[in-house]
Formats: sequence, structure tokens, C-alpha cells
Amino acid sequence: MKLSANITEIIACSILIFVSIVGNAILIYCTWRCISRRVPTSFALIFSLAIVHLCKNLVVNTMNIVSSAGIRFNSAGCKVGRFTASVTTTLEIWFTLYMAVFYCIKLQRVVYPLRTAPNGKWRKHHLIAMLALWIAAIAVCCPYLVFSGNVENMPQQNASSFFHHSFLYEECQVTFRDTEVELYYGQIFMVIIDLLPLAILGIASFRIVLLFREKKKAVYGNIWIGHDATETEVLRASKIIVFLMFLVTSLWVSHYIWVYYLKYTMSWYFTPAVLAVLFSGYSSLSPYLLMLINYKISLKLRSLRSFCCPYNKKKNSPDGQKSIVEDPIVEE
Repeated sequence: MKLSANITEIIACSILIFVSIVGNAILIYCTWRCISRRVPTSFALIFSLAIVHLCKNLVVNTMNIVSSAGIRFNSAGCKVGRFTASVTTTLEIWFTLYMAVFYCIKLQRVVYPLRTAPNGKWRKHHLIAMLALWIAAIAVCCPYLVFSGNVENMPQQNASSFFHHSFLYEECQVTFRDTEVELYYGQIFMVIIDLLPLAILGIASFRIVLLFREKKKAVYGNIWIGHDATETEVLRASKIIVFLMFLVTSLWVSHYIWVYYLKYTMSWYFTPAVLAVLFSGYSSLSPYLLMLINYKISLKLRSLRSFCCPYNKKKNSPDGQKSIVEDPIVEE
């Protein structure tokens, strides 16, 4: 039996929501359990990304499912959907860039150690900067809620129609009263605030690759003489950041190209499902990579797995102490 466009989109969005809820819930739980006294910068970044990913899937993909089921949204619902889609996409790119720059600087210090101890007050500045990113993203995307004037609802297609419409891009088109605002804000500015951070993210990832090459060339007793638990986390996190850069960039570019040529691809019944996967793929897959960044989160995952699967528990040492050593990581 051939699947229709609506059923295909419902299945794709349901899988994306399920994968995102499981991954982000585990990520938030493990991150929260790892916090002892103060919130480390890496934990705050991971926690922020997890919240953004959950909002993106629970709101936008749920609205996609409802729309595919035949329930139409009014003007307010379309505006909320467009606003949530824009602000979550912007935040996930910004926070990924922030994490890339953060670990790029830490990797720089691993390869070229400082002569003095790092300033611990930077942690407070990082938290303020992350709060500023939340406020800035909401402010940038607010025109979709405040200044948008028209919401064009596409008419329902009859049974003989060969066109399949997506919720965000065809069924609910949020436009502005002024055509110049629509052009400069909706089509140019909103693309730049995503594309420019992606370009900087690529530069930061390229710098990380160069630092890895310099570390590999370093000889014993010259620059790099080995690494402890803190440096192990930085090295592992830097590798994951490079992979995250390829993931978010490829999905964003593919999604933008597909939307740009949407009028040529709407005759394909799988187009709405592909748009949903390209739009929410990063928010569903990245949590499973973010779990590998911090050493403490990895320990919590092992303990959670041992709790769920008791037969996989390792025996304690004869003196009754566990063989796991706490991670002496000092966050900035």
C-alpha cells in the first residue's frame, strides 16, 4: 500500500519527536545530576541546547502532525509556529557556535599551555552571554508575532491534486504588510543571522583541525607532554564539535535549498517528510553526540545503563570502593 504525503509526514514527525524526547531527556537528566555546586559552562551550553531541541520538536513537529491530520490553524497558530521554528533554529546554531568557540579556546590552551592559571571568573561571563543569546534570538524573531500582517492559508487541494503542501512553507505563509520589510527582514536578514554564524562555525572547526595537527606534531618535552582528565574531555569534545558542524551545516543548507526550489518539488509526495527531517534532524540526533562530550555525563550514562541492566554491573573492588574515579575538571 502506497503511503500518502500526510501519513508519511506524520510518521517522520512522530519518529523525530520520539528520538528527540528520549535523547534530550537523558541529556538533561544526566547533566542535572552531574551539577554539584556551580553550573559549569559546558553543562549550561548542553542544557540550553537540549531545551531548544525539545521546544523545536514538541511545538513545530506536533503542529506538523496536527496539520497533516487535517486540522487547520488560525492566524495566531501560524504565527506561533513560524516564530518557534525561527527562534529555535537560530538558537541551536548560535549555541553550537558558542560551544565550538569555547572548546576551540580550551584546545588552544591544551596545545599551547598558559604560563598562568586561567581566570575562574569567566564562568559568570559565559552564563551572562548565554542569557543574552536567548534574549537576542527572541527579540530578532519577535516580528513574526508582532509585525506580521497576513497569514495566507492555502486552499485545500482536491483529490485529483498532485501537490502536497507543508505546514510552515505552504499552508501557513506568514507575510508582512510592507513588501520591503518582507524582503529585507524575512528573506535577507533572517538568512544572514543563520548563515553568518554557520560560516564562523566552519572557521572555528577548521581552527580545531589545525590545532589537532599541531598537537600531533608536538614532541615530548617541547609543547605537549600528555594529557590528564581535563584535557581528555577537551580533545573528545573538540572532535565532536567538528562533527556537529558538518551535521548542522549540511542539514541547514539542504533545507534552505529545498525550500528555495519548493515550487518544483511539491509534486513529490515525500517532500513534507523530507522538509521535516532536514528541519528537525539536528535537534533529534545531536543530543546523542552531546552525551559524549563531558566525562561526568558519560559516567552518569554508565550508571543509568547499569541501573536499567543490572546484569551489566561491574563488581566492586575488594575494599568495597568503586573503580570509577571522579573527573577533576575545572570549568571556566
